[in-house]
Amino acid sequence: MASIPSLRNTRRVDEELTWQVRDEADERGSRQKAPPKACFYWKRDGQLVQSAEFTQSELEVEVERLSAAGEDPTQFVLALEKLALSRGS
Repeated sequence: MASIPSLRNTRRVDEELTWQVRDEADERGSRQKAPPKACFYWKRDGQLVQSAEFTQSELEVEVERLSAAGEDPTQFVLALEKLALSRGS
C-alpha cells in the first residue's frame, strides 16, 4: 500500500495550488492500466515547492482530513469528482 503524502502544516497562503488527473499506463509495461491519479502542485513565486499524487481512495482520506482540520477541501473535492468520472465509478 502506497503511503499518503503528508500535507499537514505545509500549505501557505502565498502558494498557488493547481491539479490535474492523469490516467497513465501501468509503469511495469503490462497491458493493464494503472489507476488514474490526481496530481497536485503547489507553487510559490512561480517555483514548484511541493507536489503530491493521490489515488481515488487516498484522495477521499485527504478530503476527510482537510475537512476535519477546518481547511478548505474545495480543490480536492473537485479533483476527486474528476477522478471518479475518469474511472467510470
